[in-house]
Parts: sequence; C-alpha cells; structure tokens
Amino acid sequence: MNLTKLFETQAKLDEHIMQEHQELRGQNNLDWKLLALQVELGECANEWRGFKKWSKDREPRISVKNSCDPCEGTGDINWPSSKLHLLDGNSGLEYEECEYCKGIGFDGYKNPLLEEYVDCLHLILSIGLELQVNFDAVYSPTHFIFGNDITKTFTHLIGDASLINSGFKEIEQEYSIYVNHFMHLGELLGFTWEQVEVAYYAKNEVNHERQNAGY
Repeated sequence: MNLTKLFETQAKLDEHIMQEHQELRGQNNLDWKLLALQVELGECANEWRGFKKWSKDREPRISVKNSCDPCEGTGDINWPSSKLHLLDGNSGLEYEECEYCKGIGFDGYKNPLLEEYVDCLHLILSIGLELQVNFDAVYSPTHFIFGNDITKTFTHLIGDASLINSGFKEIEQEYSIYVNHFMHLGELLGFTWEQVEVAYYAKNEVNHERQNAGY
C-alpha cells in the first residue's frame, strides 16, 4: 500500500472540507476527528457482526444489494415524482420502468463492511495529517498483541484512538503502532490492500462530490 499517495489524496480532501467549512481553520480539529474515528470503527464492527453473540445472523455484510437512487429502489423511475403528488393528495404518475436498474430496484451490489473500513481509513489518514507525522516512517510490521481475535482488535482500536496523542509515547511511534493494528484488522476482515485502496479512492471521490453538493 502506498501510504504517501494516500496521505496526499487525503490532504486534498481535508483542504476541500476546510474551504467549505471555514470555521475549522485555525482551531484544534484533532478531538472531533478522534471521536469520529471511534464512531466509524463502531459502525465497521456493526457491519462485521461477529460480536453479536445474541443473534443467529452473524455473517459480515460484504455483499448487499445497492438500492437504485434514481427510482429510490422501486424500479419505477416516476416514483420520486409520484410520491410528491400523493403527498399533495393527487394521483401519482403511471409506472415507468427505471432505465438505470431495468425495473429491479437495485443497480448492483456493495460491500458495507469494506465501505465502513475505508471510512475509518479516511479519518486515520486525516488524524496523521493533523499530527504532522512523518509519513515515510509510519508503516513497519509490528507485533499484534491480539493475534487473530477480531473482537479484541476492534476494542483495542476504539479504546486506543484517544491515546494517539496522549503523550505516553512519541506521537509518530503511537500513530505508527495504531496504523499497523488497523491494517491488521483489514487483513483479519479478509481484505487485500488492493481492495482497500480501490475502495478508498472511490469513496474519496464521493466525499469530494458531497462537499460540492453542500453535504
């Protein structure tokens, strides 16, 4: 994985966000980024589902139907307009097959677990930029204290996010250890780094589009 390129790509997104939210300039943005990372890690764990011992459905969400946006998953391209008419007390428009999904209501499959994982990656990169770490020194193999225990790895990452800038260790050392554990989590979840990179760049484009749209 080319971390330097990822950091450069993330820096452009962070700057775009700053342009759209000027109040973020000149203030400490580390605390809310660390909290956001903990939240996203929780969402990633939720898509993994392995900790839900009370449920018989503990299969990770790695392939689910991607609802078609133009027809809102109905297969009827006129449904979004019909819905407004119905709210006004008028009759809706006649059914017309959605050209994007061919009337089936979805336009392929998505991997929610991978999507949540790269959301976490966005924040980890952004935190590294905030801390001004030496990117070339970040990734070096380390000992993974929890082995292949995914639950403990999630717990460790969520809890230790607040320790990245604690002062207990050198910032670059603390950050590098954290990145290593996060990368190990990706491997435990079954992702190759090629998959992660492709998904990261795809979501990065979406995040730029969201900023342009006033998200």
